[in-house]
Amino acid sequence: MSGTEDTIIEFLKDKANAAWKDQKPYLLSFAGPSMVEAQIDYQAILNGERLKAFVERTAGEGRYHVVKHPHQRAKVGIVPSGIQFEFEDAVHEEVASAPRPVHGESVQGAALLSFLGALSALPAKDLDGVVIPTRVLVRLAKKR
Repeated sequence: MSGTEDTIIEFLKDKANAAWKDQKPYLLSFAGPSMVEAQIDYQAILNGERLKAFVERTAGEGRYHVVKHPHQRAKVGIVPSGIQFEFEDAVHEEVASAPRPVHGESVQGAALLSFLGALSALPAKDLDGVVIPTRVLVRLAKKR
């Protein structure tokens, strides 16, 4: 195993170009094992410098461009130089969990609030068709 910083740069540049054929960045999490497989002792070459720091230091100058996920700190990749790429910022809608009973509130009361919350998410035309007898609502709200 041998090489220089230029060996690593060329390796990463080739990987970024290959990954970009599928319109995807080359993730740095794959780089370490791939370099070991290619007989490149990147840890010795970098002399203690982290791969991410090395890539950020050597990016540009027609080599590659570093891209980072907006919320997942560990998701760092490289794309060919001149390519503009941003990870999708998929906003995961938080699934509304059933409200937990507050001190003094019954589990049934929390169930009723959860049920009403689910109903409030229905479209108006569907909501018009929902008919719930009052005695059912009262029973859901009662403490036992």
